[in-house]
Amino acid sequence: MRTALLAPAAVLALVSLAACGADEPEKPSASASPSGKADQKAFNPCDGLDIAPVEKALGAELRVEKGTSAAPRCALLPKESGGTAYELNYLPFKGTLADAWKTMDVASGKVSEPEIDGADDARLVKQQGVSSYAVTGFVQNGPLIQSFNSVDLEPYDGDAMDRAALVLLEQLSANAS
Repeated sequence: MRTALLAPAAVLALVSLAACGADEPEKPSASASPSGKADQKAFNPCDGLDIAPVEKALGAELRVEKGTSAAPRCALLPKESGGTAYELNYLPFKGTLADAWKTMDVASGKVSEPEIDGADDARLVKQQGVSSYAVTGFVQNGPLIQSFNSVDLEPYDGDAMDRAALVLLEQLSANAS
């Protein structure tokens, strides 16, 4: 299944971020906001996203899947079979993205540090496989680090995925407050 595939470096990066040793992140409760304070509604990175600019950059239509209140999820899935899929997540973190980054093993893939409006820090990891292309993005706004994994199989448009990744980081950063 196309939406279940994740690049090994992307998975490792997210697992590493979630297990960052001494700066152990707060565990969000079902009613926690990214700041760790109780809210009436749990935070979801999909809330408030305007996916139209992401779709324009990608050149394909997406649909948002938020899951349920019992099993929240944030995914941007292709409307047409065979397109790029995105899985989004977040983590309240007592430290910086740079601190978390030092604990990650991102040996494969091309890493960049894009300038994202309103963000404290951001990273993109691009990985071209034999028959797939994956982009993992991280953006930090205060104690909130949001991330996504995107993947597509051949025939994929890596340039479009790169453009869409930057737009998605901008969207996540804008919605972090």
